[in-house]
Amino acid sequence: MSATATSLAVGSILSVVALAALVGNVLLLVVFGRSRRLHTYSPATCFIANMAVVHILAVLLCNVPTIAAALSGDWAMGQAMCMVQTFFRTLALFLQAHTLSVLAFERYLRICRPLKHEEVFSGTVVIIILTGLWFCDTIIALNPFYGWGKIMYHQDGYVCDLDWVKSESLLIFTTLVALVVPLAASAACFIAILRKVLRLRKRVSPDFSAEDESPSLQQEEEQANNNQETYAEKLRRQEYRLQRLLQTHEMGTGSKPVAEKIPLDIKGKGKEGQSESDSEFEDLPPPRTEMEHSRREAELRAWKMRHRPREVALAKTTLLLGVAFLICWFPYFVVTYVESYALVNTAAGTLIALVLVHLSTAVNPYLCLLHSHKYRRHCRRTLSYKRAL
Repeated sequence: MSATATSLAVGSILSVVALAALVGNVLLLVVFGRSRRLHTYSPATCFIANMAVVHILAVLLCNVPTIAAALSGDWAMGQAMCMVQTFFRTLALFLQAHTLSVLAFERYLRICRPLKHEEVFSGTVVIIILTGLWFCDTIIALNPFYGWGKIMYHQDGYVCDLDWVKSESLLIFTTLVALVVPLAASAACFIAILRKVLRLRKRVSPDFSAEDESPSLQQEEEQANNNQETYAEKLRRQEYRLQRLLQTHEMGTGSKPVAEKIPLDIKGKGKEGQSESDSEFEDLPPPRTEMEHSRREAELRAWKMRHRPREVALAKTTLLLGVAFLICWFPYFVVTYVESYALVNTAAGTLIALVLVHLSTAVNPYLCLLHSHKYRRHCRRTLSYKRAL
């Protein structure tokens, strides 16, 4: 295939990808904007919308100049546009990676520590996080303008990019900041989520009961009879049993009142073996802090049982977005390292990496469409509303 035919084929493929990216990301923003339940549902939707904005800017400022260069066979937009394309290309890479890592951390708190999530990811904090991401990544993407790296036009890839052969230290820095650190943090969050979900599934399985994870009341009585314990130890044991019964009452539905579940030996504990000073503490309730802690734990478990499927589904979507990002950008770094250290010009690998990098701007909205039933439903409502107008 001649060079002209290759450039036309590449330009046509990239044009289709750019059109799909614009349609998908604009539709995602419209759906999020029109649906109050979606844009107030979770801070995760704000981070996904942020990536949609990044992808739209990347299509307009990075993909379109590359398509024009591929169709014309040469770069005709000057050095200024070449520098702008390199800057936004690097900025889009950093913003995608860091937004996905923050999204994974948000999913971790939402599923594993929901009460902490309400404190950390409030509306103001989400705005601060997004502003901080844009500010910090903009500073990092300006490295070539500080003199660290040289910008040049790559004829084989129809794109302006850094001269990685002469900027090996910047290549290593970019790999660490854009791939290694964000992916390691995201992997740690998803591993913690997986462990938590497996534990929750085990607790709600039919073969699992409360006796599997803690001693039964009868076992506690046998242990207390075998070991001569002081009255203070007996009181602490009874307080612990009362907390467990209260927890079971708050978690259960249609269960008997706690007072009816308390064993008779706790209700009418005799005075034998107790001094007068000991008997004063017989009717005292458990300490307030322990009662509050028990109630907090019960509320937390009830929350997990109610919202776990929905939150886990969104975590799966986040994981798919992270895997898609890795698939789209990893070949680019492989080709760059091969060309930088082995000094081998891989034209076919460069074109494949180019198409995958452009594909990274289009894949997110369609993954959400395929994996999220809620997003599909709101998309149908939005499209039907437009047809009605």
